[in-house]
Amino acid sequence: MTEPDNTGPASLFDPLCFPGDTLCEAFTPDGMPRQHWQPLMQAFDAIAPSVLAQRQDRVRRMRHEDGATFNPFDSSGGRGTPWALDMIPLPINADEWAGIETGLIQRAGLMERILADVYGPQNLLHQGGLPAELIYANPHFLRPCQGVVPVGGRYLTVYAVDLYRGIDGRFRVLRDWAGNPAGLGYALENRIVISRVFSELYHQTQIRRLAPFFHTLHTSMAQRVAVRGQDPGLVLLSPGPDSRIYFEHALLSRYLGYPLVEGQDLTVRNGEVFLKKLAGLEPVDTIFRHISDESSDPFALRLNNGNGVAGLIQACREKHVDVVNPIGSGFVDTPVLPVFLPGLCRQLMGADLLLECHPIWWCGDADTRGHVLANLKQLDVKWALERSGATAPDGSQDMDLAARINAAPHMMMASDPVQTATVPAWNPDSVGPRYTLLRVFACATADGFAVMPGGLAICAADLPTLLGDAPENQHSKDIWVYSDRPVNPFSLISSLKTVSEFTRGSDLPSRVADHLLWLGRYLERAEGLTRLLRSVFRRLSGETRLVDIPEFPFLISLLRSENTIPKMPDNSDAIPRYRELKRQLNTALYDLDRPQSVVTILKRVQDAARNVRDRLSLDSWRVINRLDDFGDAAAADPLDFLEDTLFTLSAFSGLAMESMTRGLGWRFMDMGRRVERAINQAQLIRLGLPRVCADSRSALEALLEISDSIMTYRARYRTAFQLAPVMDLLVLDETNPKSLAFQCSQIAAHVEELPRQDQRRFSAAEERLALEMLTAVRLLDLSGLDCQKYGDLHAALEEFLTTMEDRLTEFAQQVSAHYLTRVPTTPHFSALHGEPSP
Repeated sequence: MTEPDNTGPASLFDPLCFPGDTLCEAFTPDGMPRQHWQPLMQAFDAIAPSVLAQRQDRVRRMRHEDGATFNPFDSSGGRGTPWALDMIPLPINADEWAGIETGLIQRAGLMERILADVYGPQNLLHQGGLPAELIYANPHFLRPCQGVVPVGGRYLTVYAVDLYRGIDGRFRVLRDWAGNPAGLGYALENRIVISRVFSELYHQTQIRRLAPFFHTLHTSMAQRVAVRGQDPGLVLLSPGPDSRIYFEHALLSRYLGYPLVEGQDLTVRNGEVFLKKLAGLEPVDTIFRHISDESSDPFALRLNNGNGVAGLIQACREKHVDVVNPIGSGFVDTPVLPVFLPGLCRQLMGADLLLECHPIWWCGDADTRGHVLANLKQLDVKWALERSGATAPDGSQDMDLAARINAAPHMMMASDPVQTATVPAWNPDSVGPRYTLLRVFACATADGFAVMPGGLAICAADLPTLLGDAPENQHSKDIWVYSDRPVNPFSLISSLKTVSEFTRGSDLPSRVADHLLWLGRYLERAEGLTRLLRSVFRRLSGETRLVDIPEFPFLISLLRSENTIPKMPDNSDAIPRYRELKRQLNTALYDLDRPQSVVTILKRVQDAARNVRDRLSLDSWRVINRLDDFGDAAAADPLDFLEDTLFTLSAFSGLAMESMTRGLGWRFMDMGRRVERAINQAQLIRLGLPRVCADSRSALEALLEISDSIMTYRARYRTAFQLAPVMDLLVLDETNPKSLAFQCSQIAAHVEELPRQDQRRFSAAEERLALEMLTAVRLLDLSGLDCQKYGDLHAALEEFLTTMEDRLTEFAQQVSAHYLTRVPTTPHFSALHGEPSP
């Protein structure tokens, strides 16, 4: 007999890599793989480590392309912290999940009964089930919501808990989330990415799908509202791009089909909530709330900020709107509440609590306070009523800590240190252990609660990072819940609703129209400046000396006229020395502190796009994400940087032209482009006109190059560059997409399609201005224009261009005043004159 061959590759999942002082999800204490992990381990072992590394990189790239980040504005460059996703899923067998599901359903029902009592008759308070301090000293309890009965009597629609598996193998609840349960969108993103990267393994394994849960959630919300028509008015309320999890809001909005709105998009009139759209007010039946309780109603809660909707609590009191979750449900998030849950479960439901809570002692009770004071070194002392207060001083300051507890015992609690299980996770070239928590979700149904078959596994290399509030330092995993029966495919899109009639109209909130308008303007502003700088750098990088390039002074004068580079101290037309000129040009490219630099304008493009990311296709958003890399372009060749920028901007423009439906969203974005291009073109020609004749005819060629019209000119006129045909092409030719006439024609066409209350033609100022500009450019005659005969025609053209700039600026202001309600506070408005946005 031959000896067995032991030279083959070892498994990636080596049990010796996992610490023995914690429980491992993948291995038993004696080092044997758990049964439900074995198929996953075998599948990964069958793939070469180099291929696995490529797949992890693919996971990273897919998240980057999708824009999966935390807090897009957490750095000076405005770049988000990537959502870290480990490619190795966390499997859970059907039997174990059934126990979690049963316990979570019971816990959600208990929490809903507690909320109904706390904001209703408060029998638990009167009967001693809850102490008075837990209600009246609790910042999570909102007095203005007392007596408010939600639509359908549902005090809890979406609920989440953080579970951990202890050393004894049992799951315990570490935290409850009801005020604003985060993670639904990231769990969905994880499933989308992992199911694509490991599609064969995913479809060969009986894994329960997530789509039925989201369908149940939608159905639950839609059925509760008093339906005003065929389609209930459901919106997803977000704090906006400043939220650290704005990506989740945009993803859920797109996936569920709910308009993504901010507080300023909604208004309360006569106790009802309306969405402010261009065509008027649209009733809102349900608000899927993703803002905090404390920010929901600045009027009732006496807030200084305007993030919420003034009068929203009163609208809820009158049952004119269903808010999910109801304002005030954050009471469930109170850290010390789990102390009372076992007794409340027996009192309210007549049963023992199935899911244990992590051991906690409330210092407001004399007996437990004595236990805490006697064990300060072994316990973690924390704030009892809010999570924002961080951990109290450690055991080295026992005297101060004891004094604090005795001074306000109801404000303090203590808990055992948390020791969670570990899971296998992919390191740069191997598999190693990470500590983990499970965030699982439940939603209300007509018959109780349903649980998402999966959720979000949160991982970290150490416990402080895992238990902290810095998701940018954590990793996540997709949770695979195995099914003991075949899994049927399910599509959320096909099951949401039946279309009763065809429609081709569109409308959008005024705020969205504002951002789309300015997205178009910033895109065009970035493209125009990039083309001008590219022309300059092309000449700088050539073999010809600058003094031998006749059009170079003309190009430099254009940059100075637009304040892109500084003027000479004596206001002369002299060109600075080469090194100084390069420094000025690099500043115009890369300096984030300059409002007119290329990277600053590109950042404005990203900011505007983030505000409307739910309105952009995934392909368009991936193009926008490419601009993230341009902030690090200072070390690159400037000409390469400018070429890449133009390529990216052109890609976005092409997608917008070919992919966006011709609704109001596209019209406002394209109108912004046309306005900005028209202003830029009029200014460019007005500033360049005196010099194209005085300096050199090659300046005409440079003018055509900047305007991206040189190939058209050469195809039409096989002669030297002459002023009259150049001006005809750039000003009067309505077939040239870069001409002033083309922009005016497009602006007039867009204005014709804007919603209006007065049906009389040209009753609005923007209509009259659009007609005046189009008529003026069509009546302009430039046939006698010649560099050799500088006279009245030149002066008339300059006056015409100045007038057009003024009219275009006034037109943009009139559109904002008529349709866009945010003009006084818009972050873009100050950029109209080149000043930095706040």
